[in-house]
Amino acid sequence: MVMLNERRRRLETIRTIFEQGEWLTAEQINSRQKRPPVSKSQPATDWMRGGLIYSVTVEGQAYFAAYQFDTACQPQPVILNILAALGAVADTWKIAAWFHYPNGWLSDERAQAVAPKDALHRPQEVIAAARRYSGSHVA
Repeated sequence: MVMLNERRRRLETIRTIFEQGEWLTAEQINSRQKRPPVSKSQPATDWMRGGLIYSVTVEGQAYFAAYQFDTACQPQPVILNILAALGAVADTWKIAAWFHYPNGWLSDERAQAVAPKDALHRPQEVIAAARRYSGSHVA
């Protein structure tokens, strides 16, 4: 019963993250390039293999969080550093959750916790929060 409840909560969390965010397919990323590669999976899969971005899978389809990209649909440099600080993660939904939910190591001017995805304009602070997270025992 405990395992069933944990699985249900995990699926609810995944649904919330996916519904509340903007997610792009590799083909959408391809179409937004100044000179799109012939292969529709490029350049997203190369960027992912290089650790520049991450993806999650929904019903067999890879999706990439839009906040990882600048206005020209190029990877934001800070994402590489954040992913490196977070370290190897088997379940990329954990990465998505880390970016999505308010983080106690990041706050706004009113001292309210903010989600890392909303603080990417403060790269040093977000990278430091990722380092703290990777060194913690938070599941």
